[in-house]
Amino acid sequence: MDNVLYFNTKKDRNGHRYDVLCVYLGDKSRQDSSGFYAALEKALKNSETLPDGIVIYLSTDRLSDSLRYWGNKELHDSFLDRLSKNNVCFTKAILFVEINGGSFVLHEQHLNGTNSLGLTVTDVAAFYASGLNELVERNNVLHVAPAGHTFKHPSGRINKLFIQSRELAATETELQFVAKGMHTLIEGVDWPNIKTIFIDTMGIYSIVKEAALTGGCAANIESYHSYDSLKELNLPTEEYLVVVSASTSGGMARDLVCRDFSKDKIITLIDVENRASSSHVLIDLSSTSLLQGVSNVDGNETDIELVGEHFSYKAKPPKQVTVGIPHKPKHLLDILKDFCITGINPINQRVDVIGKSPLLSLKPANLHASEKFIDWLDEELNWSLSSSIDTVIFSDDGASEVLAQKALEFIKNASGNEKAPSLLKWPNISKEDLKDSTGVIVVTAFAGDGGKLRQISRDLREYESKTIPRHFLIGVGLPQSMESWKKLEQFLVRNATPRFYNFSVWKVLPLGPDNIQRSWEELAKLAAKADNESASPLDIIQPDDAATCYEALSDCIAQASDSLLPNTNGDSLKLTEGFVFFDNKFDDKINSITQSDTLLTIAAVLQTAREHADPEKCLRPTNYQSVIISPENFLRYNDDILQACILRASLPSELDYSSDHHLSELMKEFLYKVFTRHQHPFGYAALEFAGALAVGKLKLKKEHCRELVEKSIAGIESTEYALIGFLLMTLRSQ
Repeated sequence: MDNVLYFNTKKDRNGHRYDVLCVYLGDKSRQDSSGFYAALEKALKNSETLPDGIVIYLSTDRLSDSLRYWGNKELHDSFLDRLSKNNVCFTKAILFVEINGGSFVLHEQHLNGTNSLGLTVTDVAAFYASGLNELVERNNVLHVAPAGHTFKHPSGRINKLFIQSRELAATETELQFVAKGMHTLIEGVDWPNIKTIFIDTMGIYSIVKEAALTGGCAANIESYHSYDSLKELNLPTEEYLVVVSASTSGGMARDLVCRDFSKDKIITLIDVENRASSSHVLIDLSSTSLLQGVSNVDGNETDIELVGEHFSYKAKPPKQVTVGIPHKPKHLLDILKDFCITGINPINQRVDVIGKSPLLSLKPANLHASEKFIDWLDEELNWSLSSSIDTVIFSDDGASEVLAQKALEFIKNASGNEKAPSLLKWPNISKEDLKDSTGVIVVTAFAGDGGKLRQISRDLREYESKTIPRHFLIGVGLPQSMESWKKLEQFLVRNATPRFYNFSVWKVLPLGPDNIQRSWEELAKLAAKADNESASPLDIIQPDDAATCYEALSDCIAQASDSLLPNTNGDSLKLTEGFVFFDNKFDDKINSITQSDTLLTIAAVLQTAREHADPEKCLRPTNYQSVIISPENFLRYNDDILQACILRASLPSELDYSSDHHLSELMKEFLYKVFTRHQHPFGYAALEFAGALAVGKLKLKKEHCRELVEKSIAGIESTEYALIGFLLMTLRSQ
């Protein structure tokens, strides 16, 4: 499936904004019907929504075979079923686009008999260009200098941006896609007759070579190594082409034009703006949102010198971040006041109504009983709800219907119309339900990154006969990050008109990436691996004793599938008074605080740290420096449950102390004290620390890790089977 490239884009038509899924089939895609449809299904599965249209790009020599595969009735009907829901086919048109030499040729394979999206050659060219932009973002081609730094380019120009064009294509299929883009999107290049192609860096050789092969060009490719040999470059007498890898100023292309090189024979792969006066530009970043956040240079920064397409700088030790009050989430206490103790489901509890077992989830009853939320809801409906809205839609999640009923009552009381507003439950809605609707409010109690809301929005675009007012109202947002939440809002509010849809949310609390839940999965895999182990990596542990330790490890993990690992006495980890992020609000109820309360708090705090505006306090690495959670955190937050939650909610890179000798040794000494004092409060989180070591999330230098394990096993009781089992598996995993 590496032979398929896919991306989503938009098409505005007749007052609507349509979703289009674009699929590029590589020249080496599997040559059979099942492989063809498997590629399309993979693209569809990873699409944000069911698309309004599908555009399939392929080369001329793949066209006839692909059209024949498309005619396989059984696979064709199965694929169309995937495009339908409730007997409604959401995809209005499927278009095969042949890349023939330097042009796009449309071969329309319509659904419903007509190309209702009205796609043209101009459209598919714009889609293709957006796919190139997608590669820039997907492959991290753009690098923004960290705070207090600037890039010094080979031209001598200093700015905040570095474009690493060699990363534009990460696979052979992406390489073909970029090369064909050079042919189809750039006009006037006489590829077959070119004798010499000049490139400014060998980093783009593979891209240019592929473009030459695609164009039937046998030209010699020569690198003039950026500005070093530019002055020695003479104007050829034969047909030539100059390809500049990237530019932030256009200086190289201007210099070439000043030396009588033709602007029509210069291509800049990536530029921050279109420079028609000096070269063709394949990817114009000014037409994208990729340059947002690039600040101006104030003259006080430290330069990071660039040599060609490489960085030249002294390696920095990892930045250490100590979590504290500056990392307190804005809405944490507001949510805890309503949900702490009674309103947060136990860890990994199955929620039957949605058929899932989320790591952390909130109880609807606490939201419905919150006076602050009810006041906010009343105020929001009074001030923000359009008078034209007469339809309420709620997601079928067991939590949102109560809010939908309140919105319905408000509309009834406010409108004074005899016609009663409609109350609809998604996904049980149809085009007939919305035929006479003049406005819609979508209500949901809880939302993560908004996959369900995106699909509801997608359905409404299909069912509404025209663009009508729409309002999304959310109780509590629990996304992975504020960045993903902002993307959700942008997706929901935009439409084909200049006006935005309304978007309201009471509180938002980002909880960090999904790796928290994966920590339970990693421990389960460790247990499965331990079940097949019998040998001991250490001479001081006999094989029979090692087998007993592995069995104890497996039992310990099995009993903690919905909780943190216990202490070595078998008791649950608990919180004591004085937790800084609780503001003394729960000290009198400290024994009632659940593990899910604490884990949610720590997860939110660490995510806030990752998004902190101050670079010194920000728990986020740059391309020039890694970042770790300072060992001081485990001394500052010395309750066993806090240490365990930090381990669970951290990213592996944030617990990687192996790159710095001093930090690795510091953590080794701390962990030795934890393991040897496991029967005392200081070491109650010993199993959690040992588990993090065993699965490889917490890393020390290899020599420190082995020394720690050997010394710790020698210093603890031989009957502490589970702890010894984790330590032995740490060595077995290395």
